Amino acid sequence: MTLIPSGGFNLLDRVTAAKAAHSRAASASAAGYAGSASAPTRVTLGGSAANNAVYGKPGAVRNDVSSQMALNLNGSGLANRWRGLGGALLNQLSETGVDFKQSLSDARPAVASGDAASGAASAQAASGTDEATGVLTGAATVNLKIQTRTGQTVELKIASNEGGQGTRGLEVSITSSGKLSSTEKDALADLADGLDSALNGLGQGAPTLDLSKLMNYDSSVISGLDLQVEDPKGLAGLGQPGALGSFALHLGADRKSIDMKGPGGDLSISVDATSALGSGGSAQRLSAIDKMLQQIDAAAKRGHADEQLVATFKAGFQQLQAPSAEQSRQDGNGSGKGDNARHFAATLLVDDEANPAMSPNLRDQVDQLRSGLADFDASFSGDSQKTNKYGGVKEQGHAEYVINQHTSAKPGVDSTGQSITETQNEKLTANYLRSRTTMLDTSSGNYDSTRIKDEKTITTLIETGKNGIARALRKTDEQQLLVFDSFEKGRPPVHRETPMNRSYVERLR
Repeated sequence: MTLIPSGGFNLLDRVTAAKAAHSRAASASAAGYAGSASAPTRVTLGGSAANNAVYGKPGAVRNDVSSQMALNLNGSGLANRWRGLGGALLNQLSETGVDFKQSLSDARPAVASGDAASGAASAQAASGTDEATGVLTGAATVNLKIQTRTGQTVELKIASNEGGQGTRGLEVSITSSGKLSSTEKDALADLADGLDSALNGLGQGAPTLDLSKLMNYDSSVISGLDLQVEDPKGLAGLGQPGALGSFALHLGADRKSIDMKGPGGDLSISVDATSALGSGGSAQRLSAIDKMLQQIDAAAKRGHADEQLVATFKAGFQQLQAPSAEQSRQDGNGSGKGDNARHFAATLLVDDEANPAMSPNLRDQVDQLRSGLADFDASFSGDSQKTNKYGGVKEQGHAEYVINQHTSAKPGVDSTGQSITETQNEKLTANYLRSRTTMLDTSSGNYDSTRIKDEKTITTLIETGKNGIARALRKTDEQQLLVFDSFEKGRPPVHRETPMNRSYVERLR
């Protein structure tokens, strides 16, 4: 492991000279980072033998990673400290095909005198490993794992430590399980902007989801990816309200999912990646997404759910359900619904191989009666709070929301068609307390309590026969309950319950 002073941005170009003068490395590090007026900066380069060969050839690789690390070291907030690092690492591996690892940290040795000072200087000269390990202690971390269709695994890691716990600094690495083809390298480079956009959104004080570029990877080269981000401060509730605690994105042939936790609440969304768009194509899917977002808004408004949590949930749902760029291109190149139906005719909605296959025309008729969404499971849970213009708490509550869709198919009664069932379930549980004065103070009374418990199930049944759709029905079952209690000190509480139950069937065909 080699320690070199951070006197400028061209860090890697100086490694050969630093190795030749290894005995002078400790004293040289005292010169510090030229751009910093504080303590010295320690740069650690390490890796396999292959990596050392690269480091031994000044100018053989681009210096984007080192430059970006130096620029980001003193950044405030995760977005600024992560800025551009993910894309630079992907480009680094794409251009060189060689594993890479680097650590940049503030060296803050303890003040000592006499023999103790001499011993401290010797210890500092040999503490590269300890310094790099210190960066990982209490750090916010990014882990990206990419699987290629040839079986290679690429792993990217970023650790950012703002101090407090561990050593203030940055540590990055990118490795590949084997040699990458030129096509695989190109596919990695194409992900650079998408990764940077995703991390920039997640690193904001109030995280946002910007995943569309990352999700539109080249599926002919990459079989799937997993992105995991974790900030110990957010998980411990030490960050600002709504700050990031943890985030996990999975994109694979089986499913697409997001799981997110933070002081503001938790959310989880999983979409069946095997669900075909249906004959309506992108237009049908986008219309269905818009309808579902309106449904989520209505539930959130009724339950007084946290606005930021709901906005993040909606963004995740929209991005996971949205048709890919490839699917949109296919829709645009088709001559009509019939072409699109034929494209998806091979993806039959069956749970049993004995189910009869549908003709393209019949498939088109069936898909027009379905929701247009891929099957999914989604939920969020979190506390909410509203303040008055002076910053005092006027309302506080908690809301939990669950919604899902599952579709199944089995052979029809006469064995010439299918019986398809699509079921959507929605559940809202919420409670909130609201003051009728300036601030909420439950001990003094004079506040209102509202509890909500809603459930809704929509079941669509489609039965096909030899000559088309034999029957199509949609049944809706809905129960709502609002319980209201009004408290005023010294008076009996006012209690009111408002239930609503309804069930009805629509004949679609």
